[in-house]
Parts: sequence; C-alpha cells; structure tokens
Amino acid sequence: MSITRKLAKLILTLLTLPLLVVVWLLKWFVTFLHCCSAWIFYLLGSVLLATAVLSFLMKQSQGIEALQMLIGGFVIFMIPQVVGSVVVFLELAAATIRQVWYI
Repeated sequence: MSITRKLAKLILTLLTLPLLVVVWLLKWFVTFLHCCSAWIFYLLGSVLLATAVLSFLMKQSQGIEALQMLIGGFVIFMIPQVVGSVVVFLELAAATIRQVWYI
C-alpha cells in the first residue's frame, strides 16, 4: 500500500510540475506588466478625473460630459487593480497545484 501511494504521488508530482512552471511564468509576466504600466494608468486616470471635476466647476462642460469623463477616468484608474487581482488568482492557482504534491 505504501509503495503504490508513493508511486502515485510521484506520478502526480511529475504531471503537475510543468503546469506549475507555466503558471509561475505567467504570474511573473503579468506582475511585470502590472508594475510597468500601473503608474501610467494611475497618471492618466488622475488627469481625466481632475479634468472632469475642474471643467465642471469652471462651467466648461455640461454635467453629462463631466460624468462621462469621470467614468472614463475611474475605469482607467481601476485597470491596475483588476490586473493585481489576476496576479492573486494566478498565485492561488499555483498554490492549488502545489497541494497535489501533499496528497
């Protein structure tokens, strides 16, 4: 019984190892893209939000135009947050795959 369990564990480990490597590489690639582009999206979103508020306060745009800019700025500002949650999901997938090794 013990030998078959060890053999099954070895087979599962060998089957999941390439999948784990792919998930780790994908996680690090997404993390790199997130870190490189986050400040650009934050800056662009902040500029849109400030432009919307100031143009509405200075009567340069109507309420619906300012609202459209606010929504666009918020969406652009939130893109790095969504990508950050994808990184967390990929780490969760890697942890789940590693759990096969402890059966």
